[in-house]
Amino acid sequence: MKPAPVPDRDGQPWWDGLARHELLVQRCRACGRLRWPPRAMCGDCGSLLWEWQPASGRATVASWVVNHHRFSEAFPVPYVVVTGRLDEQDDILIPAAFDGDDGPGASASAALAIGAALTAGFEDAGEFTGLVWRLRTG
Repeated sequence: MKPAPVPDRDGQPWWDGLARHELLVQRCRACGRLRWPPRAMCGDCGSLLWEWQPASGRATVASWVVNHHRFSEAFPVPYVVVTGRLDEQDDILIPAAFDGDDGPGASASAALAIGAALTAGFEDAGEFTGLVWRLRTG
């Protein structure tokens, strides 16, 4: 079992959304800008008014790393972490595990390229649900 994250006040709704297999982002109610990671104040206009909205789950590869560091026995190594650039707003970058056709190991990264189309997936891991990026087909 993977170690469960400890959500803070601002991030708890995001984790709750993942548990429902829904990718959420905050939207400023004053200026309409999306933001992630979640926080109380809009970085653009300074407003404290915001709401959660579902994201399409569509993104493109902004970067990735093959990690060989074992954080716990629950993490097989190597594993790939991809930073996805959301289609809704190109400055929203969300890192997540990569779930490639070859599994999560280093060989899965061979299919990755900057700009490759991604789709969000969800991995139920006991106490929590994690976000995973998958290559989008079609």
